[in-house]
Amino acid sequence: MNIKRTLLNTALVLVTAATLAACSQDSEDKVEDAMSSAGDTVEQTMDDAGDALNSAGNSMEDTMTDAGNAVEDTCEDIKEGTNAKDTDC
Repeated sequence: MNIKRTLLNTALVLVTAATLAACSQDSEDKVEDAMSSAGDTVEQTMDDAGDALNSAGNSMEDTMTDAGNAVEDTCEDIKEGTNAKDTDC
């Protein structure tokens, strides 16, 4: 939701910058500069969003690994407590 809002705000800035630049004498250069700047902002926003998603994925992977290890440790503790011959889980 936050990414969508950021992209919509960036689009609004693009339109506003293009409109204001088109009203001046050097409109062609200003529009080009405004569009380039806005494009850079969108690119940075997308990079940041990708980094955030990658970080979240890594965090989820670490959490799942820790959970799996905890289940395995608990299983082995139970088997050891019951004097099972095979304590490997």
